[in-house]
Amino acid sequence: MKLHFRLIGADEVEKEVTQRDQFNTDEVELIEALIREAHQNSLDAKDPANHGTVRTRLAFHSATPEQRKFFDLLFRDLPPHLEACDLDVAGLELDAPRLLVIEDFGTTGLSGAWDRKDDLPFSDFWRRIGKSHKGGQQGGRWGLGKLVFSGASRARSFFGLTVRSEDPDRAPLLMGQAVLGTHHDSEGRDLDAHGFFSERRPDGFQLPVKDPVYVRNFARATGITRADEPGLSIAIPFVRSDLSADALVRELVRNYYFPILTNQLESEVDGVRIDAASFDELATRYGGPQLRDGRLVHFIRELHAALGDGKPDVTLPEGGIRSLATAFSEAELTGLRQKYGRHELIHVRVPVTLRRKGAMEPAATFFDLFLRRTDGEGQALVVRGAITLPLEAREFRASRTFGALIARDAKITEFLGDAENPSHTRWNANATKLTDRWVNPSARLREIRGSLTSLADLMMQAVEAVEQDALVDIFSVPAEKGAPQPKPKPTPVPQPFPDIPQRKTKFVIHDRQGGFVVRRGPALSAEDLPLRISVAAAYDLIRGNPFRKHNPLDFSFLQPGELRIESSEASADPVTANSLSITATGEGFEVVVSGFDPNRDIVVRAAVQP
Repeated sequence: MKLHFRLIGADEVEKEVTQRDQFNTDEVELIEALIREAHQNSLDAKDPANHGTVRTRLAFHSATPEQRKFFDLLFRDLPPHLEACDLDVAGLELDAPRLLVIEDFGTTGLSGAWDRKDDLPFSDFWRRIGKSHKGGQQGGRWGLGKLVFSGASRARSFFGLTVRSEDPDRAPLLMGQAVLGTHHDSEGRDLDAHGFFSERRPDGFQLPVKDPVYVRNFARATGITRADEPGLSIAIPFVRSDLSADALVRELVRNYYFPILTNQLESEVDGVRIDAASFDELATRYGGPQLRDGRLVHFIRELHAALGDGKPDVTLPEGGIRSLATAFSEAELTGLRQKYGRHELIHVRVPVTLRRKGAMEPAATFFDLFLRRTDGEGQALVVRGAITLPLEAREFRASRTFGALIARDAKITEFLGDAENPSHTRWNANATKLTDRWVNPSARLREIRGSLTSLADLMMQAVEAVEQDALVDIFSVPAEKGAPQPKPKPTPVPQPFPDIPQRKTKFVIHDRQGGFVVRRGPALSAEDLPLRISVAAAYDLIRGNPFRKHNPLDFSFLQPGELRIESSEASADPVTANSLSITATGEGFEVVVSGFDPNRDIVVRAAVQP
């Protein structure tokens, strides 16, 4: 095995590997991205013959004195390339690397051709960047996630040893990559950013090492435990010093609690076992505010049992997602509100119809919504397959409520997967894969995204009982001995409030975290269309008129991309920095405005334009 970099012709466009920054941001740090990517790949690659749990193993390994010669030979050609890319190699002992090993079991390994390109995982993993052939329920879409492996190495290098379930002889295949940047060799020639630790054909095509003796020595030197079990083992040499076993356990607990608690995944990190049985204890130590008190863990176990039961409280009619307020029968809504008021779990199944571009027939699919009222602070989770999307969960607005949106059916997980960002934390209605593959995806995604909060809004209208003597033990004062006792006053009989008819409007405004929604009101009819609405927004102030004192530096509708405006059956045009003109053209119109500071209160006023 030797390190090979491809020469770049003078007529080729130079390409730098800048996408790595997408996996080390203010929202998602590299160690979190590393855990999310590695385990997403493992869950994607679950062997269909494995009806149990996917297992992963993460461990740090340091070279022994006997292994120094092996590593010296392996890395002897690397330093000139690192120096040509201006990478800091101070203190980098090439013959004594500290390694992080990540292995999965119960998976298929990197299937597909290894001696030519095809559209299967081996080629996608080693020979492509920014392109993936994953689909359906699989998590990956972008073909960028593997950059976290090289990003975790000070030498920008990693190795993969795979055993494939499709190979009868279970012969392991070993290859490595150095992902640097376009650079020059000692003769001034341009070299590609991607180098391969591999064998090489006469035509320059990189081939994995198959020699069993070399593979066995490599596994022993790096701490890989795989023998002939199908799966993939990643070895990251010169691993960054800020990656520790405690940090890996923390990110596994915080990012993969759902598949762990639902028995889809178990892991071992430097001897620490993480599974459904050990999770409660680990959550206390590593779970942070979200998991530490155990309430969310209990909620997940509840909804997992409900999913296994397969009997939702209510299954909405087709098209019900477009207006949850009218989708339930009176009896269904009353029953759900009663359960919610008793702090019991409610489960609603929501059918969705999706249409692929070019497909003859629409695809019928569904997702599940869960709510349970709680006495403490509420939380939410959004799950596609086995992946949680933490930034989507932040869109949920309901105090003292646990909520969950669970998408498991193959068709809807494919649709939502096409909408995800590279780090799989948020959906993007303008994602290229989404708009290229689906009909009217923005409206469908908006309906799905807002459904959990809409259901919570309906449930929170449940009647709460009022106890007249609830605080009598706190605020009562004992009477002095011998003091005359006041005569008890007759208890007034409460008079019923007169029925006040609800004011019917042509539009309504709902708040949501970081924004607001303008949608049709009960009085809107076809004769009112097109309906023009002027809308003004501002951050609330303690004193003064927030609309008059609005500062464009806070936000501006006139600045493209600063705020997100999504509309269905309507158009929304900026008028000033803090005002819009909405033209509703359909009876089901909706305009969603988001991107405001979630830590500040927004005030909105609107009126129908003459």
